[in-house]
Amino acid sequence: MNLDSNDRKLLNRLQIGLPLVRRPWNAIAEELELCQEDVLQRLERLKKEGFIRRIGGVFNPAGLGFRGCLYAMAVREELFYQTAAVVNRYRGVTHNYRRRSRLNMWFTLTSRTEEERGVILETIREAAGGPLLYEFPSEQLFKLKVFLNMEGKADASAITPSPNLNGGTTSKQEPCKIEITDLQLIRELQGDLPLSPEPYTEIANKTGCSLEEVFLRLQALQAGGALKRIGAVLKHREAGFSANGLFICVLPEEHIPEAGKRLAGYSEVSHCYKRRAHPDWPYNLYAMIHGPDEASVRKVAEQFVRREGIKDYDILFSTEELKKTSFSI
Repeated sequence: MNLDSNDRKLLNRLQIGLPLVRRPWNAIAEELELCQEDVLQRLERLKKEGFIRRIGGVFNPAGLGFRGCLYAMAVREELFYQTAAVVNRYRGVTHNYRRRSRLNMWFTLTSRTEEERGVILETIREAAGGPLLYEFPSEQLFKLKVFLNMEGKADASAITPSPNLNGGTTSKQEPCKIEITDLQLIRELQGDLPLSPEPYTEIANKTGCSLEEVFLRLQALQAGGALKRIGAVLKHREAGFSANGLFICVLPEEHIPEAGKRLAGYSEVSHCYKRRAHPDWPYNLYAMIHGPDEASVRKVAEQFVRREGIKDYDILFSTEELKKTSFSI
């Protein structure tokens, strides 16, 4: 499954987002100096070969009235997979990984109410034999931008920090006002966008909207922060990023805002947060680092800790993907 230069350009462009125009594939084709038929054929092949997980809407749970959080626990080996099955059955769980750590199961859970969250977490704890469940809510966001650079990944200069994409923020996301028609559009975009010349027209027909109304509603969802983008979500390993490590470190509270921005500036970092520390788990700055192998991930982490003078840190490598899907309602 070899990728040529046009495949790589297309995968990079579609991670940025698809334009809200009648013929979006044609717009992408013209931008990349290709023809629409070629783009559609390439996308069919790239999906079939496993490079693309899906092409559709990427939504912000907080903008839709949901709250998400990261959790971890130490699960005994004899209970590990039965616990994973319980965790994975919940729609609100989008990611679940085995990591090389004392805390070997890490998952995210998004729910609308605290009552719902509590019931789910108690069921998970019971399945795992009642271990301590660590909660790591985000206290400050520095970066949330998954972009797997498919062009020039091997370039050593890739570890040079790039400008931060989000800036640090502690502001709470206010949910958008969502109408029934918006929900219909959201549900259509949670799947795969049709690989047809006019995919938004097909969605308009399914929801009973005009094409103009579809665009207006999607633009409003974007402006309100509920819709991040409509684009491609790649499969990390198939795309050549077979190693992903959760970098964690301990920093004085007053140093976190500026250090977090600098860490977020690395192109290999997709997520960067200040998270809650615990007495027996003192780490308070977290980042996901992606690379073709563990050595490349360590190189980024070690460059950062040297620059910041950090002594207490770790990299928790993912050894098994138990669940990975997009947020849906």
